[in-house]
Amino acid sequence: MKKLLIVFIVLLLAALALSACGGNTTSTQAPTAEQPKAEQPKAEQPKAEEPKQEAPSAEKVTLRVWTHQNNAFNEGYQALADKYMAEHPNVEITFETFDYDTYIQTLQTAMPAGTEADVLQMFGSWVCSYAEGGNLDVVPESVISLNDAQAKIMAAPIGGYVCDGKLYGIPQEFNIEYGAVLVNTQLADEKDATGYKDGWADWDEFIQDAKKLVETQDGVMTRAGFNFTSADGIATMFHSLILQYGGQYLQDGQYKVTTPEGQKTLALMKRFIDEGLVDPVLFNDEENWVGDSYFEGTSAIGLVGPWVIPEYSGDYPDVVKVTQYVRLPSVGEKPVFAAASGWGLTVSANSKVKDAAWDFVKFVTLNADNATEWNLASGTLPALKDNVSGDNAKKLVEQFPYFEPFLGLLQYGQFEGHFPDRDFVWYEVTYPEVLNFLQGNATADETLKNIEDAVNGSF
Repeated sequence: MKKLLIVFIVLLLAALALSACGGNTTSTQAPTAEQPKAEQPKAEQPKAEEPKQEAPSAEKVTLRVWTHQNNAFNEGYQALADKYMAEHPNVEITFETFDYDTYIQTLQTAMPAGTEADVLQMFGSWVCSYAEGGNLDVVPESVISLNDAQAKIMAAPIGGYVCDGKLYGIPQEFNIEYGAVLVNTQLADEKDATGYKDGWADWDEFIQDAKKLVETQDGVMTRAGFNFTSADGIATMFHSLILQYGGQYLQDGQYKVTTPEGQKTLALMKRFIDEGLVDPVLFNDEENWVGDSYFEGTSAIGLVGPWVIPEYSGDYPDVVKVTQYVRLPSVGEKPVFAAASGWGLTVSANSKVKDAAWDFVKFVTLNADNATEWNLASGTLPALKDNVSGDNAKKLVEQFPYFEPFLGLLQYGQFEGHFPDRDFVWYEVTYPEVLNFLQGNATADETLKNIEDAVNGSF
């Protein structure tokens, strides 16, 4: 009994101890639904609607544009730039201009260094040489595709901007140096050289009129009847007449002019000299250049593109009033002619703002009304097919009546072709060689061979 009593007391004390400990134990079980949870993040309450903030304005963009120094051209660019900036207040367009020779040198040195402007005015015959060097950006499809560009733009202008099947810029003008001539109608009427009024049926009629306009003093020609002996005149006439006679000077990647068509071309050009229409010693690029000579009155008929009218109109308004462009006769069924791919706009591959640059180029060149505005300001013929006829063509003729004969000729223009250096072919080979022939210092055979060899040597 005593042992049992002791065991009972021990068990009772143990139970009391466990009861006391259990009262101080903290539960580690998850709280039940009835138990309060530990503090949780409060759910966000709906806020009162805040006033909407305006989207930030487009990022400021500065576009640099390089052009050559031509007052009429650049006034046209500035007017369109002002219009573009008014519609795109985040864009600032700045122009830098260079005289022609300096511009060429600047492009050649700046592009390898990556310091050129974003938008570059280019003459079409330069484009592929710069594109091959990786200096020009391909026109994005979002601006215009190659197929659409070829459908929208005349063949001769677009030709120079297509290199290895890719489009590298957009032309703005149809650069034409052949097909029609400046005629001083006042002088022509005074000398009864009036065939220009109905157009000359053939070269015989043309020569007859031009001879009447020649003046000499003491055996020296003081006024040329037909001044065609400038670099552009000689080179473009030479290649255009070959085409009209049915030849092709570019054949299978080679240049070929030692042909019957080449012989006929030189014979006709020499006839102008033999008939006394111009003295090629006194009238050339170095002396009595055709533009200066015509407006100064020492040439009555001049072969030069219509770009000269706005260039000289400020200084010679009275001459412009009596000036008319008249189509030249053709020796072929169609008056086909070689034409350079003229001035247009490209975008540098180094530009940091290409999207804005191409948008501006598109605005200037592919909008028919804007393109016409630039043609009106610059006195140039349109590159866009839409502007060769219709209301925009009427605007051009209203301001420049002498454009009318050219608008009908543009369809016959053939892109003069890709040369490694077109200016070398035109100005350093064809012009001096043909001029030398016209001055009586070489035979036709020698001249054609010299031209052909020199040009092929540059390929």
